[in-house]
Amino acid sequence: MDFNLTDEQEMLRDSVRAFLDKEMEPVDREHGDRAMTHDLARDLLKKLIPFGYVGPDQPSDPIMRAILDEELGRVFPSLAGIQFVTGIAAMAVAYGAHPEVSARLGDPLIDCDLIACMAFSEPNVGSDPTAVECKATRVGDSYLVNGTKAWISNGHIADVAVIMLRLVEPGEPESLGFLVVDRQETPFESRDIVTLGLRAFPLSELYFDDLEVPAVNLMKTGRSLTERSGGPHRRAPDFNIARVPCASISCGIAQKALEIALDYVKERRQFGKEIGRHQLVQELIADMAMDLEAARLLTYKARQSLGTPGSNAAVSMAKAYATEMGVRVTSKAMECMGAMGLTREAHVERLYRDARMWIVPDGTAQIQRLVIGRELTGFSALRD
Repeated sequence: MDFNLTDEQEMLRDSVRAFLDKEMEPVDREHGDRAMTHDLARDLLKKLIPFGYVGPDQPSDPIMRAILDEELGRVFPSLAGIQFVTGIAAMAVAYGAHPEVSARLGDPLIDCDLIACMAFSEPNVGSDPTAVECKATRVGDSYLVNGTKAWISNGHIADVAVIMLRLVEPGEPESLGFLVVDRQETPFESRDIVTLGLRAFPLSELYFDDLEVPAVNLMKTGRSLTERSGGPHRRAPDFNIARVPCASISCGIAQKALEIALDYVKERRQFGKEIGRHQLVQELIADMAMDLEAARLLTYKARQSLGTPGSNAAVSMAKAYATEMGVRVTSKAMECMGAMGLTREAHVERLYRDARMWIVPDGTAQIQRLVIGRELTGFSALRD
């Protein structure tokens, strides 16, 4: 088992880091802590296409994918979120929607001419997305959609939304399904939610009031909500594909915090010497480095395991550990810098706020622990 990056992987990391440091970090410092606009997000996403972040030529090597997410998280965490969400939604539409819908929206989404979101959560629905209340009622060749989606990443700037809802078909029991909503074809209202961090990564509420969506936009359906097979069977979406990027981006945030702290402790002098020579400061630095390296290795393993049997535990371990690690490392970076660490000028306080945000989406740290427990014991703490 070789834990070293290949020459090709190192070359990708170095070239991507050089580009991001030059082109994206200045944009993050100017726009990364305020609301993102649709046009700026689209323009920035297009700049990422040549490196395989989004678009048709994404790397098949799972470690390269992890490197890409970590490097973007290191300089522009909000944009890292925008790109992986729109990328997942784009692939869902391009390869999972009706051919007519895929032909019309697939290429513009993959080419980042359009921005997309995935809408699962609601005001009353979070960790159990199968309990959604938003409904789509079949009327002729259309569905009438009613309800509210909440905490939707990219929602306010999205051109296309993939919505999870309850399908009401004449003469059939309710089931779960996904509708592709083209905002230009069927406009809907939304609002941005102001949060602690990741303020340039839109988190939004979406409102649907008798929104008429063509029936051809239905992507797929789950089983009946009342069907039983040894207990309630309600098909939930697979969140693993989103959980791993959360871990990678958290590693990137921690990496940046460690770099800033190291630069500071090598320059700042107290008691006649650089503070990096003091034992307790070195302890902080060592703890940060160990924590980050452990999270990175868990994340690489999780990325490699995607799509394989038994990947749930590996993914949840990486998501829980890496996102919590991001908070620990950014907090210790602030401790290394004393009062300076609390200033906006030093940037670490924003890294701390951004890091804290990644613990929640796509399953909180507590949900990840329940997934791990279920995989190890065979017992679900959430289902009878």
